[in-house]
Amino acid sequence: MSFRKSATCVGKASGQPVTEYDSEYEAHDGAAHARLASGQDLVPYLCGRCRLWHLAPRSRQTPSTTCGHCTGADGKPKEAYATERDAERRAEILRAERGVHLRAYPCHYGQGWHLTKS
Repeated sequence: MSFRKSATCVGKASGQPVTEYDSEYEAHDGAAHARLASGQDLVPYLCGRCRLWHLAPRSRQTPSTTCGHCTGADGKPKEAYATERDAERRAEILRAERGVHLRAYPCHYGQGWHLTKS
C-alpha cells in the first residue's frame, strides 16, 4: 500500500496534512485499517485539488468537485456539490464547526450547487 502525508492538502477540521493514496483501492485499504485499528469510520474520496485519494470521517463526507467556472471572493475555484442537499449538509457542518453561516445556490453554469456567505 502506497501512502504518505500530503504536501498540499490539509484536513478541514484539523488543519493538519492528510494522508494521500495513489488509488481508490489503496484508500479503501487505509479506511479498513483505520476501522480495525481505532474504530474510525472513514471513507475515501478523490481530492479535486491534488487528484489523489484521501480519507474523511463518514459523518463529514459531502462529495464535491472543483467548479471550472466559478471562483470565490479569494479568487480560488469554488467547490460544486451534486445536489442542493449535499451543499446544505456541508453548510451545516461548517456552521457547527466554525460558526460560519452559508447558504446553497445553483451554479450559473450548471455544475451543481455552491455555497455563499451572502
